[in-house]
Amino acid sequence: MKFYEYMKKHKVINEEDLAFVKEREDDLYADQKYRPHISDRFQLIQEVGKKLYNIEPNSIVYSAHKSFDTLPLNNPDMNRRGLHLFRMIFSRYRFPRDQDTTFDKSGLVIMEDFLKDEFVKLVSEECALYPLITNKQPDNLLVDAQTPGLKHVVVDSPLKEVVLSFIRCKENQSKYHYDDASAKYRRNTFIQRVLNKVDDKDEQKVLHKDIFFPAIKFWYFPDEVKEEYGPFNFVEADMVSEPMLDFFYEQSNMIAIDAWDRSRDRSHPEGSMRIFDHEISDMGLVRKSVAVPANTLVIANVGNFHARGNVTKEWTRNSIHGSIRINEPFRP
Repeated sequence: MKFYEYMKKHKVINEEDLAFVKEREDDLYADQKYRPHISDRFQLIQEVGKKLYNIEPNSIVYSAHKSFDTLPLNNPDMNRRGLHLFRMIFSRYRFPRDQDTTFDKSGLVIMEDFLKDEFVKLVSEECALYPLITNKQPDNLLVDAQTPGLKHVVVDSPLKEVVLSFIRCKENQSKYHYDDASAKYRRNTFIQRVLNKVDDKDEQKVLHKDIFFPAIKFWYFPDEVKEEYGPFNFVEADMVSEPMLDFFYEQSNMIAIDAWDRSRDRSHPEGSMRIFDHEISDMGLVRKSVAVPANTLVIANVGNFHARGNVTKEWTRNSIHGSIRINEPFRP
């Protein structure tokens, strides 16, 4: 849903300003029919930001900063006039929406038979040699791997190119974003081993989104992940549909006045908003459990809601895991 269409129903932005937004947003949504001479899409975005919120192009609003811990991100009046929704929607206008892929539209991509067969068992065996760690450490980074299976993933597999393509950070798309995303791929891709226990109160098992704009996490699973092993959980959805925008409008306003529901946990006002299962069901959406066969790459837009799955018995899930959030999510 477009920003001006959504905000119109709240009657907090005057008609003249909405008309100003509409002209620019219609251009950004499609192919700049009305203002084809504007070569920089960010110029159109920042014109809207200036008009509605009097923010400059170098404002933190246009950065990847996600927490409501500073002005103007936590300004109650600006959030009443849709500041958080402005960030969500206009960060999706780096490219025309008619160029959106499955990653942009519903958020989940599953690629089976990802590596050549001869490397799958090697990667499985080599991952099992690493310590049980769920986050990156100096001794579990993929780039430093020297064993044959993992080294193949680094040197010869298409993993990096595939991942960067979904967030439009290939070298022929944007040199700046390519360098930024490449550095993050190198720093953030590691061997993850999750020891998942029954009823362990793991906060990662609560549905949450990592960030307000499209960003990527990926898992290459060398081994089968069955339902009882606690697969990755994901909600396939358009995050700027009206029901979603209703949720984010309410939550951003509650956070801005420090009246948010504390049962959503401390990460909620930090920008990793939590949502309850019944709220997802009320939108007509489903919390999907992503059980996959061995040798599968799972790519997720973590601007969507996702979570770690529950197990029926203690289980260790091994993967090559990584994440990338670009520094300037509003710039093509």
